[in-house]
Amino acid sequence: MATAALPADAIVQAETYYLPPTPRRGQTAQDWSQVPGAELLYRWVESRFGWRVQVPTASVPDDPGLYARIDDGRWVAECICGNAWVVSVLDPRFGCASCRRDWVPLIVPDDITAAEAEALALDRRFWFHPDDPRNPARPEQPEPPAEPEEPQP
Repeated sequence: MATAALPADAIVQAETYYLPPTPRRGQTAQDWSQVPGAELLYRWVESRFGWRVQVPTASVPDDPGLYARIDDGRWVAECICGNAWVVSVLDPRFGCASCRRDWVPLIVPDDITAAEAEALALDRRFWFHPDDPRNPARPEQPEPPAEPEEPQP
């Protein structure tokens, strides 16, 4: 598989991770430049693993969506089936090639550049959305005050 040379301070997303296979001698290179970022996963698993997975055509109604996070320098999201895939923050849809889940919204930060800068500044290249329930640095919600007990006679 061909890999693009990325700067050491770049956060990888679907457009730079899911690349067409390197053509064999005498073959023409595949052009995936017009494929939307969220759909690159499906082209990649077909070429890499030989899976025949259709690109979703529907959305899961009323799904609250999945949070995108930076995990070891890659934008990823975890499906309800437990698989995680590299995602595109420029095409905020998530579908799963493993369980064949239809599209759900991908929740990305309002300022993607700031999130990437924060992850790179940590030198661990990890970042969670502040509202993500899986965020280990998310402040715990205070427990509501207990109802006062009535005095006993």
